[in-house]
Amino acid sequence: MSLVETIRAYLGWCPMKGSMRVDRAVQLEVAAAPGGRDGALRTEPGWWNRYHNQLLVTALAFSAAAAATFILVEDTLGYPAVWTGLAIGVGGALGFLLGYRKQYARIAAGEFIRANMSRRLRIARDLSWPVALILLAVCMAYFVRSGMFGQILGFMLALSVIGWISYAVTTLWERRHRTTLIAERGSMYTLDTATEGERV
Repeated sequence: MSLVETIRAYLGWCPMKGSMRVDRAVQLEVAAAPGGRDGALRTEPGWWNRYHNQLLVTALAFSAAAAATFILVEDTLGYPAVWTGLAIGVGGALGFLLGYRKQYARIAAGEFIRANMSRRLRIARDLSWPVALILLAVCMAYFVRSGMFGQILGFMLALSVIGWISYAVTTLWERRHRTTLIAERGSMYTLDTATEGERV
């Protein structure tokens, strides 16, 4: 071996280095999965994992429930609960509008990736949806048992208004920041639309 080849051997030089190239797809497959779990990272998140799609389905569900209640209940426009529900919906939407920028900025900063969360925040997020569904079921059962169908319609209208405003604002925020909010496996994070599949 010549002196140059000996030096290259000690430095770990490989004669096949020029013909080798790093495959980006392989890099993505061995990257850490969202939420701090190791595993394959999808380059394209599922339809349901996009947060605006979750908001869309929720808004459609509450709108359908409100429409069904409207059909079943006669003289709904005479119920003060309907207008009260609409007012509550507008108030809830205004509350969302006042705080969404800060909340989405925290998500973009990575505070809601499950591996980065405090134990308290993780427990609160895990319990939020079950508690909300239980409270919704209890309220609906109480309204049905008491025959307060106007309140059911008002409640559904309020949730529908909040859902549609949240969907519209979230979609506009994503377009403005050229990013997509992802919610999966207890984590929320953002994906840059230009480099879909890499966590921002």
